[in-house]
Amino acid sequence: MNRNKRTKILSVLAALLLTGPALLQAYNGISPWNHRSNPAYLGHSSRSYLEVGAGADVSFGNSVFSLGDIFSETILVDLDDIYDRTPDDGLRMVGNASLGAHITIHLGRLGLGVYADTSNLSRLTVPRSFIRLLTQGNELDRNYSGSAELVQESFFEQGFYGSYRWRQYVIGAKVGAFAPVMYADSGSRARYSFIAKEDGTVEGEMSASGDIYTFFGEDGPQGTMGTNMSLGFSRLDDEGNPWFGAALVHIPLSPARPGYGASLSDLSFSFESGGILAAIEDGKDPFKTVEEEGDLDFDRLDSGDQPDIHMPFRVSGYYRLSLPFVDLTPVAEVVFGDNSRLNAGATVEGNVFLLKMLSASLGYRDYLWEAGAGLRIPLRAAELALHLRSAAPELEGVVDTRGMAMSILFAMGW
Repeated sequence: MNRNKRTKILSVLAALLLTGPALLQAYNGISPWNHRSNPAYLGHSSRSYLEVGAGADVSFGNSVFSLGDIFSETILVDLDDIYDRTPDDGLRMVGNASLGAHITIHLGRLGLGVYADTSNLSRLTVPRSFIRLLTQGNELDRNYSGSAELVQESFFEQGFYGSYRWRQYVIGAKVGAFAPVMYADSGSRARYSFIAKEDGTVEGEMSASGDIYTFFGEDGPQGTMGTNMSLGFSRLDDEGNPWFGAALVHIPLSPARPGYGASLSDLSFSFESGGILAAIEDGKDPFKTVEEEGDLDFDRLDSGDQPDIHMPFRVSGYYRLSLPFVDLTPVAEVVFGDNSRLNAGATVEGNVFLLKMLSASLGYRDYLWEAGAGLRIPLRAAELALHLRSAAPELEGVVDTRGMAMSILFAMGW
């Protein structure tokens, strides 16, 4: 790790340590809105009897370009700098989004409710060798080839919630039905090959492999929705605040079988050119398409061709440390499946009223590092929160603001 990267990472950590004691958690790590990580979180609400809540979150980031580069009125392109900033594992572009709502009723020790959620995870990884080809040029009569990785997981889920308070424990459960909105099977990739010959001609080919499935199409929803169950608990302290907990999320009961599918292999073309500069000077297209295969069309699948798809199984846990004026809460989540990963972070929560209006956090979630701050109005009858965060696939990219994230959370009740 070079000195520049080390300095940026230490700057992020120092900023968190300096501001943390005066601030509250940014993403409400163990609040009801995050019941995707633990169903017992729905029992953490300050509204003891009834709560109606909704929330939206969006985040995106990349490995190279800062928001200043993207939105600058004057764009200065430094090809050497672009290549130098590209990590060894390639240019990664990540986009995540979620939207959800819940209604819960708690009567004595018993809690009941309903929920609905949509979530999306998209990631494209372009190899560094391709960035080098674009920025550093090529050698004559040398064939360049490689591939880019595609990750796409998007689900809709709805179901029922139940909880029971036993002594100092909240035991929560959810049973839901889900359907893939857009799901790419593992190993989905885009491939390229390129060669420039000594006679001035250029030949290339672009192709893709893998399949994409969805439950929704021109003829309406088709296929079979899947079902799953989530189980979790929270241990409360003597004051009734969450202390520690763990959960098993999206335990598979039955798979979803989407009724529409499309093959990425339909997206391919090859091209050739015999004088790029001359064609550009004449205002012509320098590349002539030699062969092209259709568009990406979703077709109805026979029942025998419908794949079995489950939502990723997750294991999560948290522990809250009570300190003067603040609570420090590390959280972690292991995601299993085709795109297994570890989500982890630390949040700081004020335990006096005025500090609950501010927020800050640092963590890694669904291929993005995020650090930011926010403001919320923590009233019992109604609560509104807005969180803004810098996001990037690499930690040093958070300082450079190579992406951003935003959450809007709302709840009302009593």
